[in-house]
Amino acid sequence: MTVPGPSYSNTKNISRVERWLQLTARPYSVRGVSKYRGVSRSRNRPDKPWRAVLKYRGLSFYGGQFSTEEEAALAWNELVLRYIGPEAEPRLNKVPSHDQ
Repeated sequence: MTVPGPSYSNTKNISRVERWLQLTARPYSVRGVSKYRGVSRSRNRPDKPWRAVLKYRGLSFYGGQFSTEEEAALAWNELVLRYIGPEAEPRLNKVPSHDQ
C-alpha cells in the first residue's frame, strides 16, 4: 500500500533544509493542542500559556512564551526565517491579521 505524500526513501542526497521541508510537509500531529506549527502549551506561566520552539538540526531554538497562540506562531515564523532562511517560507504559519 502506498501512502500519498513526499517520498522519504532518498534522503541521503538532499540538504538539511530540503529534509526539514519534507518533514514539515507531513500533517500536524493529532495530539497537538495548537493549530500552528511549532506552538505548544506551557504550564509554567498561566499568564503566558503559549510557547514557540523550533526544532532543527537536532537543536531546539526557544522563541519565548506568549499570551496568545497567534503571537507564538508569529514568533516561530521569525525563528524559522532566522535559523533556516527564506527557502523555508512555504512552511510558515499563516496567521490571520486582526487589523480592521
